[in-house]
Amino acid sequence: MQLQEAKFCSIDVESTGLDSLHDEIITFASVPMLGGRIFAGASVYTLVRPTEYKMAAMKYHGIAGRDLDSAPSFAEASELILKALDGILVGHSVDFDYRYRILRRLLGEQHVALERDTIDIVLVEKWLCIKSGRLCMDLSFESMMERYAIKESYRHNALADAFFSAQMFQKQLLYLSERGVVTLGQLQKAMKAYRYSLW
Repeated sequence: MQLQEAKFCSIDVESTGLDSLHDEIITFASVPMLGGRIFAGASVYTLVRPTEYKMAAMKYHGIAGRDLDSAPSFAEASELILKALDGILVGHSVDFDYRYRILRRLLGEQHVALERDTIDIVLVEKWLCIKSGRLCMDLSFESMMERYAIKESYRHNALADAFFSAQMFQKQLLYLSERGVVTLGQLQKAMKAYRYSLW
């Protein structure tokens, strides 16, 4: 499949913590893409009411427990979320949000087996750095935004971060094309080479 013809979905979540076995989602966001085109107007964002709110997580996302009182539970929001996970999932360290972590577990609890291909923009960036002869040791979200000259605002807001990831991936697609990576298979092979590397 040609990358410019592929349907992508940039995702991000905020959660009650970093424990993938027990923590819950409190916000979910999805920004659809077709190739390098971002469809911001079709974005999906929802708050999610957890069964247990953890005050310590508020310092990261700024969402108070009272902000979630009228939000749907994950079970109530799961249909919306599932429909929004349409395409190849894109994100910064996207496996944390999806493959090994919270989304798959919570959807599994709703008896929904979700399987999606993923593209981690961190792995893409590693490949691009190597091919361009640069040593990009800092691949944090903030450093990548600075590298791609994306103005930071509303960080740790799921919708903003999903949109920022989409913008970074949009620019990565241009650089990938310049280096002959134009199909999904080629990109998956490039990412696989760095999935388990320390750098």
